[in-house]
Amino acid sequence: MAKEMCKRCGEKDYDRRTLKMACFYDMMEIGVPFTMSEDKNFYCLLVCKDCRADWMNAIKEWFYKKPVRESCGSGIFVRRNGATVEITEEEWAEENPDRDPVRVRP
Repeated sequence: MAKEMCKRCGEKDYDRRTLKMACFYDMMEIGVPFTMSEDKNFYCLLVCKDCRADWMNAIKEWFYKKPVRESCGSGIFVRRNGATVEITEEEWAEENPDRDPVRVRP
């Protein structure tokens, strides 16, 4: 039996776990080396037990930490990972050095 490598930490061993996640968003955009399940319904990632535990802890932390949605007042909105978020003028300038933002004012 060939040793399989954890896609996150690179450890090689025989004992791997496959994380499967269903999502209507194109998760390939975030740069994680997912593979698709044969039926194309799940994003999959082969990991070791320690990395699986880290993933489970991250999901738990995400679930219990409620989002804070405060306006910074810039009126500059962008899409990040499928959500519309307001960013500061400084963030806009750093990400788009030669473009003026379109602003939404109340």
